[in-house]
Amino acid sequence: MIRSILLLFFLLCSMSASAQFFFGFPPQQQMQQQKKEQYTAPSYKGGESAIKSFILKNFRQPSERERWDGKIVVAVIVSPKGKPIEAQVVRSANEALNAEAVRVCKKMKFRPATLGKKKVKGRIDITFPIKHGRVSYIDLPTIEV
Repeated sequence: MIRSILLLFFLLCSMSASAQFFFGFPPQQQMQQQKKEQYTAPSYKGGESAIKSFILKNFRQPSERERWDGKIVVAVIVSPKGKPIEAQVVRSANEALNAEAVRVCKKMKFRPATLGKKKVKGRIDITFPIKHGRVSYIDLPTIEV
């Protein structure tokens, strides 16, 4: 009796394992499909150093300079043509600084996101480090005493 139950259990388990490839693609075709449709996120033309210099050149400090420290993170939706469609502050510092960060992001030109070989909409997050109310990319090392 126990042998027949174990044999039945074994047969049921082996059937479900062999039947798993009837749904969807076989593994090899599935991998080839994923390679064809690889997603690449949008990026700024010129890389990280170019985006820093663009921000430093175009970011105007507000007239009422307050002592704010932190980061402003702006999420930018990039069109298939590489132009920013929408920019929204994800991490905030100050209303005046936020508005200026959004203005600068909307002036940028990007390489669009791609899905396979097709250009698609994509999102990129741009960080503005603020020290004493100004944009600053200088990272000084900390020394423990």
